Amino acid sequence: MRRTVPAFVLLWLAATTLLGAPAWAVCDAPTAQTGHVFHVDPARGSDDGDGSAQRPWRSLAQVLDPARGLIAAPRLKRRPDGGFALEPAPNGPIRSGDVIELATGAYGDVKLIGYVNAHFISIAAAPGQTPVLHSLWIAGASHWLLRGLTFSAGSGESGPANAIVEADSHASLGPSDHIAFVANRFFTAETVADWRPEDWVAKPKNYGLVSQPRCALFRGNEFFNLRNALDVGGDESLIEDNVIHDFGNDAVDFHASGVTIRRNHISASRHTPAEPLHPDAIQGWALHGATNRDILIDGNVIANLNPAEDNEMQGVSIFTDRWEGVTVQNNAIATNAWHGIALYGVRGAKVINNTLAATRPGRDSWIMIHDSADHSVRGEAIARNNIATAMVIESADVALDHNLTAKPIRLQKQAWVADGGGNSVAPLAPLFRRFAPGAGAVDLHLAAAAPPGVAEGAPERDADGRLRVAPVDPGAYVRRAP
Repeated sequence: MRRTVPAFVLLWLAATTLLGAPAWAVCDAPTAQTGHVFHVDPARGSDDGDGSAQRPWRSLAQVLDPARGLIAAPRLKRRPDGGFALEPAPNGPIRSGDVIELATGAYGDVKLIGYVNAHFISIAAAPGQTPVLHSLWIAGASHWLLRGLTFSAGSGESGPANAIVEADSHASLGPSDHIAFVANRFFTAETVADWRPEDWVAKPKNYGLVSQPRCALFRGNEFFNLRNALDVGGDESLIEDNVIHDFGNDAVDFHASGVTIRRNHISASRHTPAEPLHPDAIQGWALHGATNRDILIDGNVIANLNPAEDNEMQGVSIFTDRWEGVTVQNNAIATNAWHGIALYGVRGAKVINNTLAATRPGRDSWIMIHDSADHSVRGEAIARNNIATAMVIESADVALDHNLTAKPIRLQKQAWVADGGGNSVAPLAPLFRRFAPGAGAVDLHLAAAAPPGVAEGAPERDADGRLRVAPVDPGAYVRRAP
C-alpha cells in the first residue's frame, strides 16, 4: 500500500536521525608509540637475552610467559565469587607505550593472557621483516596492538572458536578490551591453485580472526584464502579499510552493538556447493536473544563477478534476531545473489545513498526491507537516494523517496509505504563508468547524470570521501564534472 507521508511518520523519521550513529570515539585509539623498543629474533636471539638489538630474545611466547615477569602490567585473577581482581604488576622491563619488534621467522603458537595495560603495548614486525605466527590466543587482556604481522595456519593449536587468531572475553580467564589489529595478513596458504571445491570448507580453520573484546579495532588488514575471514562480537568495535578476498563463505560477521564497518573492500567469493552455509560479504546476527543497536555500515565496496553458476555472494544482510538503529549508506555493491542489501526485522533502519547492481542476468539483486524471520517484528526503514537493480518491501513500514531502480519497486504482504516522491525507474548500466560483469569489469562511479536525490539525511561525503553538494546525486558516488 502506497500513501503520502502522514504526520506521525515524519515524527518517526525525525526520531530515527537521533538514533546513535556508532561512536568508536568512546574507545582509546592507538597512538604513535614513544616508549622503548624491544627485539625478538628466532635466528639470533637467546633465552638469556635482554631484548636489546644486540641481545634479542628468542621467542615471543617466551616474552609473554608470565613466569618470566617481562611485562610490567597487572594481571587478572579469578576471585572465589567468580569475578576478577587485578594482581600487582611485576617490575618487568616492558611497559605501556613500548614496542616489541619481531624479526623474520616462525613464531609458532602464541598465547597472550591476562596482561591489562593502561596504554597500548605494540607487538609489531620490525622494519623490513616478515614474522609469521601459526596462531594467537588473547584472553583477559587490555590495550594491545598487533601490527604488520602474518598469521597463517590451516591446522594446529587454536582457541575454542577454531580460528587462526582468537581474542576472547573469557569466562574463566577474564574480559578483554582495546585489542587492535592493524596492517596484518591472515590466510590459510599463500597459494590455493590445487584446492578442490571441498577444500574451501575442509582445509582452513573456521575463521581467520574471531574477536570478542569491547573496543576492538581492525584496520588495514588483508584476509584471503580462508573459509570465513572475520567475526566480531565486541561492542564498539571498528572495522575499517580492510581488504578481504578469496574466501569460501563469509567475509565479515558481527553480533554486537555500536559496531562501525566502513571502507572495506570485499571481493572474489569462492563459495561452492560443498559449503552448507549461505555466503555473505557482511552479515549481522545476535546471540542469546540480545538486541543489537547503533550499527553503521558505510562506504564498503563489495564485488563478486565470479561467473560460475554455483557461486554467489550476498552483500549486506541481517536476517535474524533483534536490531535497532542500523544505518547502511554509501556502499557500492555489485554481486550475483538476490540479497544485495537485506534487513529483516530491523527497527529504525536507514538505507541511504547506496549503489547496488546485479551482475548475473535473471537474478535481480535487491534492497529488501522485511519483517523478522519469525514474523514477530515489522521492519522499519527510510530508503532514500539509492540506485538499485530492484527494491522489495515486505511486511515492513518504509519511507521511500528519490530512489532509482531498474525494476519497479515491489510491495508485498502488508507492506506499508510512505511515498515521499522522486522515485523513478530506468536502466542502470548507462549510468556507470563501466558495467561489463561478464568481462570482469565493473566500475559503479557515475558517468552520466541520474535523477537528483535529496540532501536531507544524505551522508556529508560519498564513498570516496568527496563532499556532497546540492543537487545531491543518488547512489554511493558523487558524479564528477565532465
